[in-house]
Amino acid sequence: MILSDEFRTQAIIAALQCTLIIAGSMMVATMMKSMGYPEASYDSRPLLLFIRSWGFLLILIPLAWVLITIYLERRSSEGFTKRWTIASGVFLFILLLGFFMGAVGQAGSRLIQSNS
Repeated sequence: MILSDEFRTQAIIAALQCTLIIAGSMMVATMMKSMGYPEASYDSRPLLLFIRSWGFLLILIPLAWVLITIYLERRSSEGFTKRWTIASGVFLFILLLGFFMGAVGQAGSRLIQSNS
């Protein structure tokens, strides 16, 4: 069996997670720019500023997930199966989706701009 066939599940789910991270980071940056950042006086939200400037580093999350699931699948044949890989990958995708939906909501909120 070719190595790429063995870990196709991780590759597909990680690609979806990475796509979500890039799109989410771009959406946060776009929303912040459309709401007047940096021209408008922003309540400094460190999380939004981190996502806008360094959001691409969140790609390390899917990378870590891939390495951990490959290790766990190879280490224990009975305890961690493809079913757990898929479940944990989908769970992580849903967490990232919620995280970026909340970040985009905060970035687009008028409440984060001060009334100066």
